[in-house]
Amino acid sequence: MKSDKSKYVTFSAGSTSFGSKVVDRVLNHDLFEGNVSTPLGSKWPGVLTIESPGIAYATVVLRCSSPRYDNLLINIKSMLVHKDARFSDPAERLKLARAAAAMSKEANKRWKCGAQLGEKIRRAPADAIRSRPKPLSDATGTCRSLRKLAPAAKKWGITQAIGAESVGEAPTQDCLLADAKGRNVYRLSALTGPFARGYRDGGNLGQVPGKAGREKRGGWAWASAKCPDGQSPALFTAASTGLGEDDRLEVSADFERELLKAFGSDMAALHGCEKPTLP
Repeated sequence: MKSDKSKYVTFSAGSTSFGSKVVDRVLNHDLFEGNVSTPLGSKWPGVLTIESPGIAYATVVLRCSSPRYDNLLINIKSMLVHKDARFSDPAERLKLARAAAAMSKEANKRWKCGAQLGEKIRRAPADAIRSRPKPLSDATGTCRSLRKLAPAAKKWGITQAIGAESVGEAPTQDCLLADAKGRNVYRLSALTGPFARGYRDGGNLGQVPGKAGREKRGGWAWASAKCPDGQSPALFTAASTGLGEDDRLEVSADFERELLKAFGSDMAALHGCEKPTLP
């Protein structure tokens, strides 16, 4: 851990086996919570995830060309000390993104990974979770594939969406669905590479046995897709968000399947994977 009196920063790095710990650190261990990871940008294979106003994570997944490692995972946790400092400030997000890029370059060199690196990060990653929702019929980015489901979604009270930029480099991507009052009611997530493997191996709250499935009462469903070059199958999940069972929106099995089909197919194509196996 390092401190410059304005923040505490924790650095960690590891190979593919580190994936389950990284999934936890970027808040993907509980896909029922309303979090959204956003791409670091500039072709970096990583994301930024904000846990609270003063805590955020930046994570990079490097695909190695050397035979020693298949992947290197780099994670930085940053905790802002001053009470007025917030990750809603683009300058703070930009600093964290650039720190992740710098550490990734060093890790790539130190462990002779031979990965394809990104370019200089000139713009702060978005703060998607604090963005205003868009009508589902006008959804963009990671939610764009759900526009066609807007009429059916309205039946379940789903009218809005919060997404992030949709890029193939991002190892994890999310789309939040909201009701007319702006309350987040459903989260769609895509995990690829070590993130997908790490989630499956991590003993998380939502279990994902087999290629696809759904809880009997609804509110949790998953799909998967075969990906190229020996990568772990991509994982796509649909989770009803809420503080407890009584707060969670329940939709039909058919609609939940359509959510996974639209979102999963779009994300799978973005990552060069096959069409997803659906529940």
